[in-house]
Amino acid sequence: MRSHLLLPLLLATLPVPVAAQAGGPLPVDPAVTVGTLANGLRYYIRENGRPENRAELRLVVNAGSILEDESQRGLAHFVEHMAFNGTRNFEKHELIEYLESIGMRFGADLNAYTAFDETVYMLQVPTDTAGPLETAMQILEDWAHGVTFDAAELDLERGVVVEEWRLGQGADERMRKQYFPVLFRNSRYAERLPIGEREVLLSFPREEAVRFYEDWYRPDLMAVVAVGDFDRDAVEALIRTHFSRLPAAAAPRPRIEYGVPDHAETRVAIATDAEATGTVVQVEWKQPSGEEGTYDAYRRDLLRGLFTSMLNARLAEIAQRPDPPFLGAGSAYGSLVRTRDTYTLGAAVQNGGVETGLTAVLTEGERVARHGFTATELERHSANLLRAYERAYAERDNSESAGHAAEYTRAYLDGEAIPGIAYEHALVQELLPGIAADEVNALAEQWVTDSSRVVVVMAPARADVALPTHESLLAVFDAVDSSRIDPYRDVVADAQLMAPPASGGRVVSEREVPGLAATLIELANGVEVYLMPTTHRDDEVLVSAWSPGGLSLVPDSLYPSGLFAGQLVQISGLADMDAVQLQKALAGKIARVSAGAAEHAEAMNGMASPRDLESLLQLIHLHFTAPRSDSSAYTSFMSRARASLANRDASPEVAFSDTFTATLWQHHPRARPQTVALLDEIDRAAASRIYRERFANAGDFTFAFVGAFEPAVLRPLLEQYLGSLPASQQEDEVRDTGLRTVRGVVEKTVRRGVEPKSQTRIAFTGPFEHSAAARTALAIMADVLDMRLRDVLREDMGGTYGVSIGESTYRVPAGRYVVSIAFGTAPERLDELTQAVFAEIEKLKQDGPDPTTLASVKEQQRRAWETGLQRNAFWLGVLMAEAETGEPAAASLQHLERVEAVTAADVRAAARRFLDLGNYVRVSLVPER
Repeated sequence: MRSHLLLPLLLATLPVPVAAQAGGPLPVDPAVTVGTLANGLRYYIRENGRPENRAELRLVVNAGSILEDESQRGLAHFVEHMAFNGTRNFEKHELIEYLESIGMRFGADLNAYTAFDETVYMLQVPTDTAGPLETAMQILEDWAHGVTFDAAELDLERGVVVEEWRLGQGADERMRKQYFPVLFRNSRYAERLPIGEREVLLSFPREEAVRFYEDWYRPDLMAVVAVGDFDRDAVEALIRTHFSRLPAAAAPRPRIEYGVPDHAETRVAIATDAEATGTVVQVEWKQPSGEEGTYDAYRRDLLRGLFTSMLNARLAEIAQRPDPPFLGAGSAYGSLVRTRDTYTLGAAVQNGGVETGLTAVLTEGERVARHGFTATELERHSANLLRAYERAYAERDNSESAGHAAEYTRAYLDGEAIPGIAYEHALVQELLPGIAADEVNALAEQWVTDSSRVVVVMAPARADVALPTHESLLAVFDAVDSSRIDPYRDVVADAQLMAPPASGGRVVSEREVPGLAATLIELANGVEVYLMPTTHRDDEVLVSAWSPGGLSLVPDSLYPSGLFAGQLVQISGLADMDAVQLQKALAGKIARVSAGAAEHAEAMNGMASPRDLESLLQLIHLHFTAPRSDSSAYTSFMSRARASLANRDASPEVAFSDTFTATLWQHHPRARPQTVALLDEIDRAAASRIYRERFANAGDFTFAFVGAFEPAVLRPLLEQYLGSLPASQQEDEVRDTGLRTVRGVVEKTVRRGVEPKSQTRIAFTGPFEHSAAARTALAIMADVLDMRLRDVLREDMGGTYGVSIGESTYRVPAGRYVVSIAFGTAPERLDELTQAVFAEIEKLKQDGPDPTTLASVKEQQRRAWETGLQRNAFWLGVLMAEAETGEPAAASLQHLERVEAVTAADVRAAARRFLDLGNYVRVSLVPER
């Protein structure tokens, strides 16, 4: 199902007639300007103010790896890389340096991707001044016809692209090579994976990349998408100025749409690998790609969405059984490739359980084919679907520009309709009541046939894991066809979550939060609640709750049970409803809550639509007062969890990660990985008891509500549902469990895996005295180092696809920090790149950052801050930080002043303080041979 059908992001402001459009093409949203230049280039423009002072820009090229000649395998993707390494107006790395100087982050705000059928370049730029938008248009134009393919840069980029190829190597890729030729037999798609062939990437002549670029980067195969906080007419003028200069191809090479042929027989692919961590079986029924953009196509896709959501709900219900036939299962309808759709039905199963899992999912599909869905199922899922559209319509003035840009990209490439949410909302309101169960049920017969069917199995290559045969898999289809299958019985719980409490607790105190448009109230039972109404979203209310103590108050022997305590409630349900019944009771509502205990605190998080606030408060109340411990759900979860972890140790990356964590935290029992052995220590009764103990006293909890609510509406609900929670005067304190990072220099090597790739992770740790200034200096130092290591290891040395740097600080049981550096490379270059990392650290400690890099990092911090201010989640974090740390929330609003105050000397001092070469852990992964 295409994503726009379940939660459309297109927006419009005017209601539109629907019935008159029946059978014909859907209109284009009047908020979108769509045009075509004389050279064939298409453009889509929309003004949109979320986020403010930003524009999302796309150059969409209708050409991908499927168009490569045999000598060019991987060059569609390579050309994408070269677009960032020198163009007519931006030499070498000037393009990235310029965008970083205006606050955009490489990867987050500046990126691209190459697929089978398209290549898409993505930019976000600020629009509070005219310069960046005009320059961005020049960048898009350069990408379209001004990439220079500098020979020296091309040779350096070979190393980067090969490192990206190397990252993708492993069990999944090796199994893909086994089943892709079966799935795509007699199709070009089997031989044109976008990453390409290593041998080609290392040896292709420059002329081959230039030829691909000149053949396929041409205006009749391009679109420009611009969505953001700008003047539409001015942007259209920029597009016309820049892209009218692209010459139309004199003798264009035909852009062939390659297909995936039908086949009468059932094909089977059984792919195995010694490093595979699980077993999966799925059936693909290849379907013809239908037309898009019409009234009939829209209605067709609604039917598809209802079918798969109802079947997936049934499969999820089966997974809750004490001895389920699969670990998880699902169905989906979507695009296999541009010219071919697919209906997929599959399951993750335990070792040796392929036939059992396949029988189970095929039986559920056949149950629908014979007996159909029930009226109550259709009613419930229609309500959920309509509610999603209602929510999107309510948020029509707050949708993000990136969502619109993605929609218009698909409109150009796939013909997706873009009528706007006002039209879609009206259309769905008209269509849903007319959709009968028989229409949805009929899809089972249309999709599930004997032709164009492919069965794919992926499993560990282990002597003790029984594998199916082609014959045994095909026999499952015959057995299901001849079996007796009873109709599904839809057990529906009472729609009322709970009766309102007989009495609540009044607000006993109230104060304004200094510097913020927020209020802190206290209820009679001691519960404290921050209230911050906002206008960032029209249909969103977020909530978090926090209380000190957490699992630190649980002995080490019960720690695994405590970790599982919150999940036990999630899988068990609340009050008289199990998890399945609870989900059904919430049909048509948007209200979600989760709760659990972490090392030093217990917490609760949730969200709701303003109209479902009472349901949200009821869920919170029930999480405190009526958590369930369902034995059947527990047995089901544990059996599935054990099976899913049975092959965990086969992964080299898992061994690497486990070694790093155990080394860093000195093999502390609270820093163990999730393994079967850890699961065996979980006791359901203990988990339930720990949960109830940690949530027995609401009096030491602090809540925060942020979003689109009226305090006058929310307050009585708080008094009723939070004010009636059990509470006492006891206030928990965090216990020191002895969890500490290792001291000194510790280096280890993990020898696992067969692929020629290695990884290294380095962590610097030490004590940390908390202050806002210290945290700011640490963050800026990490960003400066990130930028420097990317330039040196990737751009100068061509030795890695990317470097990841993270920094974090902890307050309890004692202040500490961790700065981590991670990268992958070829085993033979591991020492070389590691030495380069330490050399850059020493350089930063001696010389500090260069002015250009520091200025770029500061601008990125400022731009990220601007965007954060427009999101409810940001403000929720600000309020909860005050609750947890005691630092005034208003102090967070001085972040930009602190950023601006950081000097090169401060960054150098931070590097000297936080990158102690006498105190770090380094763990490396290298192949066994």
